[in-house]
Amino acid sequence: MTIKESKNLKQDKVPRTSEYYGDEGIIDPDFCLLESFNRVDDRLDLFFKNKSQARISAKNVEGGKELDVIEQRLENFIGKSYREIIEAEF
Repeated sequence: MTIKESKNLKQDKVPRTSEYYGDEGIIDPDFCLLESFNRVDDRLDLFFKNKSQARISAKNVEGGKELDVIEQRLENFIGKSYREIIEAEF
């Protein structure tokens, strides 16, 4: 299962910077390298080295289980791009 293909998860298509809204804050997923992440209830907040952020959220109970698996493996993706993360097999 990849995050991108999951029917149980909702993810940001592209990371955004927190100070901009609309299209101005959109950043190419290939240039967003994971620096850290934080699990909050039914979502994972991803923080990137270029100060952008993205969110992966569970839509249902199955999505929560998928988030558990992703969270366990996400440490291995530090320094990887957002595109690599959402297209990786978990």
